[in-house]
Amino acid sequence: MKDSKINSKRYCLGRQTINYCLGCKECYKDGTCIQKDDMDLIIEDFKKSDIVIIGTPDYWGDVSGNLKVFFDRCTPYANTNDNRISMKKKRYGISISIREGKTERENTVILNYIEHYFGHMEITPIERISITQTSTLNDLIMNHQKDIQDAYELGRNIINLIKKRRKLLK
Repeated sequence: MKDSKINSKRYCLGRQTINYCLGCKECYKDGTCIQKDDMDLIIEDFKKSDIVIIGTPDYWGDVSGNLKVFFDRCTPYANTNDNRISMKKKRYGISISIREGKTERENTVILNYIEHYFGHMEITPIERISITQTSTLNDLIMNHQKDIQDAYELGRNIINLIKKRRKLLK
């Protein structure tokens, strides 16, 4: 990404301070959350983004708890909130789920869940990646070279599309 002069930001939600949604509905008044934590920084970057990539491990057939808290805290910006602060920008989304088990069933549920979130955030899903039988980074590297190559090609295609889009907007 750096070589292509495209900015990217990565957030590991487990390393961020994101409080649980209080369910107070204050965000339904003016589109802002009363809590002040790392969500503010993430949302500012989110507003500037062209592509949002959300990946999660499978925890008992569902997204991680940190991702669920993040989704809940996006209520001020979701299309279910009539007073939301609009993102005003067309964004695209990629969903990724990784699990240790053999079946795709749980990953399908998770990918659908992420895409449900994308719908409420008015993000157009463009790709979903499901990886099974992986419990460590070493498993991924040793046993999923095709998945890694496919993800790499997807990244290259995205970079090329962003470059073309920038040329058109000049």
